[in-house]
Amino acid sequence: MVTKNNSVLGIGIAIVLSLLVLGVLPAVADDIPSISLQDNKEMAEAEAAASISSTPVMPLPQLNALPSEAGKALNPLEGGDAPMPSINPGAPGAAKAQKQTGGAGPAGAAAVSEPVPLNYGRGNAGTVFHYTDRQIDTELLNDYPYRATGWFVFTASDGNNYRCTAQLISKSIIATAGHCVHDGGNGAAGWIKSGTFTPAYTNGVAPYGSATANTVYTTSGWYNIGDLDQGYDVALVVLNKKTGTTAQIGVATGYLGFCYSNCLQPYWYNTQLGYPYNFYSGQYMTTSEHLEVSDTRDYVYGTAMMGGSSGGGHTANLGVLSVTDGTAGEWSSRNILMGVTSWGYTDSTLKIQGAPSLSGPGNSNNFKTMYNNACTKARSLHGNASCTLIP
Repeated sequence: MVTKNNSVLGIGIAIVLSLLVLGVLPAVADDIPSISLQDNKEMAEAEAAASISSTPVMPLPQLNALPSEAGKALNPLEGGDAPMPSINPGAPGAAKAQKQTGGAGPAGAAAVSEPVPLNYGRGNAGTVFHYTDRQIDTELLNDYPYRATGWFVFTASDGNNYRCTAQLISKSIIATAGHCVHDGGNGAAGWIKSGTFTPAYTNGVAPYGSATANTVYTTSGWYNIGDLDQGYDVALVVLNKKTGTTAQIGVATGYLGFCYSNCLQPYWYNTQLGYPYNFYSGQYMTTSEHLEVSDTRDYVYGTAMMGGSSGGGHTANLGVLSVTDGTAGEWSSRNILMGVTSWGYTDSTLKIQGAPSLSGPGNSNNFKTMYNNACTKARSLHGNASCTLIP
């Protein structure tokens, strides 16, 4: 692992990526770095055909200390006048719920995942950093929106394989952390060589198949600087067709809606999904529920998730709900991706992580343009029905 700014422990990936091997140069449109991985499609498909259950997790980048802004006094009755998030809706997908073939779940797991008592890390009893972590019942993985999340296995710039978590936000676009597609701060040398997304992965089983990466995008901040807790550890990946088929993988699974501006709010209640190695060795999807607080750059929150959770979604109003009496509240949009897991702490007893919002502080990530660039690419591969451009 490497130190960044004398206080941040980075990813620990050697900076070795030959553009001659890739056969392409990174393209930058509207200050959005990207690179095509299509020349390495066969490599990714070969990896997908092999057993991926033992792929090492991507080490969770770590900070040495809690950002001072995250420790400010909280007034639960204090409102705010920040602009509300702008969102793009998702879709549930065409697949009917199917019997999960990944087994009955890990030993000791409840047949139905029931809430467990709130937890918190060392010294955080009287803070906002309480949380509830639990396994997602394997039967729920057959249903939208859970089945839109899965493993993202990739070959990094050093030639080694790692895995993160990612989630579909269109039929062929996934969102994940910047450090899951690029080393951070080393420009053209930092790109991954190949990647494969497997939605609803469960204990070695891929119920909806997998799709390889065609083109990856990250923010200019991550590409050029690569520091943590700066709001820009965000990436998108355009996928090829589902391996062995002519179908887009998200047609069956559905995909999350997402926020593209004003995503970083003073406080926001999100549900985190991921495959951290410290829960069931990352073989089963787990969730963490919590209130998240802005430190003016990232969302900061309580959780016990560790490596492998990187890139996992932080989704507002996760799940399906039909309101038959009364109102649904002031912000009732459902299954809206707000951010992705980015970093933790060198002291794991704190049980705190950070997640950049998709749009970044002050909408500095130019996420709308990043998405539109990715959507334009997806439409060129799969047709205009693959995704909808944001006007």
